[in-house]
Amino acid sequence: MSEWVAHHLDTSDTPQARADPYHGAVIARMRSVWEALNSSYWFVPALLGVGALGLSLFTLWLDQRLSDQWLVGLDLHYLPVIQSQGARAILTTVASSMITVAGVVFSLTLLVLTQAARQFGPRLLVNFMHDRTNQVVLGVFVATFAYALSVLRVVTDGDSDAGLEAFVPQLSLLIALFLTLVTVAVLVYFFHHIAQSVRVTHVLADVDETLMRRLRALAPFAADDDADAVEAAALHERFGDDFGVLRSRRGGYLQEVDSAALVELAAEHDAVIRVRPVVGSFVMRDTPLADVHPTRATDALADGVDVAMSLGEDRSLTQDLGFLFDELLEIALRALSASTNDPFTVRSCIDRIGQGLLQLDRRRLPAQVRHDDDGVARAFVPMQRKGLLARNLLAELRRRGRDRFLVTEHLVTMLTTLRREAGDPAILAAVEEELEATLDAAATTLAERDHARLRAIAARTDADAATFS
Repeated sequence: MSEWVAHHLDTSDTPQARADPYHGAVIARMRSVWEALNSSYWFVPALLGVGALGLSLFTLWLDQRLSDQWLVGLDLHYLPVIQSQGARAILTTVASSMITVAGVVFSLTLLVLTQAARQFGPRLLVNFMHDRTNQVVLGVFVATFAYALSVLRVVTDGDSDAGLEAFVPQLSLLIALFLTLVTVAVLVYFFHHIAQSVRVTHVLADVDETLMRRLRALAPFAADDDADAVEAAALHERFGDDFGVLRSRRGGYLQEVDSAALVELAAEHDAVIRVRPVVGSFVMRDTPLADVHPTRATDALADGVDVAMSLGEDRSLTQDLGFLFDELLEIALRALSASTNDPFTVRSCIDRIGQGLLQLDRRRLPAQVRHDDDGVARAFVPMQRKGLLARNLLAELRRRGRDRFLVTEHLVTMLTTLRREAGDPAILAAVEEELEATLDAAATTLAERDHARLRAIAARTDADAATFS
């Protein structure tokens, strides 16, 4: 469901966004709200709780129409007609046990979040908060509790003086018992899932799956990708000294830029907008956010540009590819710390980072220069560059693992594979630079025999190169 909503709230290049610059910004804000709801522990339980209340009203309505005779007519000895006192006891037990177990589930979830923050880093908490299983499990217990309470309130003994007839909803009781059995099965699965979720291989696979899905959404690499850089240089020359500066009205991480809205705004005022910060960077309040050419259009575009730039308290997965790579890097750096000292986790992170860089090498990043329907360049939105992203990741791995042969050997193997497989000049240059730097660092920190082994791995040809997985 979350992927469906994200797809239908995508405003990268929709006709509505081009027709109305504020439409895309509104949808972008809606997507931000949806992401917040998707990572909350109250939204799904609230939906399931409301659904349980609706189910109780429907089953009670059926009970009023069917009375008790339908159950007597079935003549099933294992489904006897339950009297009001027994019905109250059953529903009270179900409601009290459900709310108690829901508290236990919530406590276990918080414990796992604390453990995850300590072991993998606080930025990985967003992955655990998005875990739909934990949300549904908590919601199932809340829903059963709400259903039992709703049915309990209508169970009556009957009072002839008050004009009340005895009413015991047999169908609703059966459904309450069925929901109880479902919650027991869900609880058993929850214990299995919660144990699986803290395994480092599971966490890495989850981050890697998200990264691969984002990379597959990009267009394939093309030989003329350098044309965007040439066009960007020409656009910067157009600004000259005739531009006004728009400053940020608030501080936070730049989570998303609605390029379609910027293009439409610029075309409406026959201007050009140049965004300064890269998506994922922190923007300080009252610092330059964008430039507008010519200067006369600055005031007219100020409000629209502010709406089209989404700033938040944390980085987002929407347009920030570097955030996912940084999650893998953070796990690796924590595993390299003296308190953890887990080289095998580092090797797994190197595998995932190498796979991500290879897929990034074969994909085209969104164009920095955006055009209107007439082909006129109207906006410049800076993107994270492949070479810089790769260099930052590889350099940090090299610095922190330089005195560990097991880590350095795996890093050299990964870099050798990337050197053989990469085709993008920026990534290839970063890989060759870091491979040489890694070998130079190993010469001073590792034994001569180990350094010679690393040199031999780096010298492998296409024919005898080991397969990197």
